[in-house]
Amino acid sequence: MQIETLAIVRPPTSGDQNLASRLSKGFRDSSHSVAVYFSPEVCALAPEDLSNTTLLVASPKQCIEASGDESVFLSKIACARKRILTSVGPVHSPGYLARLRRGIQFDALFDLGFASQKDSHSEVSDLPYHFVFNGPTREEPLAQEPANQAERTIPWVMVGPRNDRNRDLLGALFEYQINPGGFCLLHGRLKNMTPQEPMLGGPQLSAILSKARYYLWGAERDGLYYESFRFIVPLLAGTVPCKIDPALTAAGFDVPGVYASVSAFDTEVRDIGYRGMYRRARDFYVSRGRLGEHLSGALRLV
Repeated sequence: MQIETLAIVRPPTSGDQNLASRLSKGFRDSSHSVAVYFSPEVCALAPEDLSNTTLLVASPKQCIEASGDESVFLSKIACARKRILTSVGPVHSPGYLARLRRGIQFDALFDLGFASQKDSHSEVSDLPYHFVFNGPTREEPLAQEPANQAERTIPWVMVGPRNDRNRDLLGALFEYQINPGGFCLLHGRLKNMTPQEPMLGGPQLSAILSKARYYLWGAERDGLYYESFRFIVPLLAGTVPCKIDPALTAAGFDVPGVYASVSAFDTEVRDIGYRGMYRRARDFYVSRGRLGEHLSGALRLV
């Protein structure tokens, strides 16, 4: 009897590397063996190799376009035992809806994030929805006590797309005379860049964040959504993640570090300070269980 296997399918571009890597770590933390395939590699697999495999597909549009042979790729995907769409981002966005129309018959959606979008998803699709809390993996080093604040010489970091909302946020930082020694990089949107992925990534961004106290970003789209990857990356570097989004605060969103305005952020910095804000963010992240546990629970429901 064949043993059911898991495999993650991703495009051979950097756009979903973070998501695929995180899924892989989460499943391995929960003792699941999981393979990772670039979409062209799927075309070379034998149908019988896929018949007892559950595929988790990231960015189906990019996977299909980069597969080298769309019809072969889709036929191989159809041979899998089950097909799960993995996603980060708002389910009401045009990008998510486009993923459902790419010729793959999915059996379920795994939505990685910090808050369930089940109600919103039911309005746009009848695909079975499973929320997966984007919790810690075993290898993530979370500081019990943040480093001495004096060693964090960059008061704030802001990295994001060059749009009106981020320009307004930057202007507010100066208007309220938030420490002017911060670091800001607003860039044009690059092809295949996800909303979770700043242009600076990996060791470059981590090196900057390791010297910073606060990482700020603003709402980049209409509608309610919190970017969990934007929280995790700075937190692991000992930096406090802070989002300026009045819509989220009005909705009573329970992730710490969400503010209606730069003025509200500044007030909390004065009242609580860097150490207290970091501890609160860390405690939220670790208190809801590991990613692997949530992935295993969702997998049992498919």
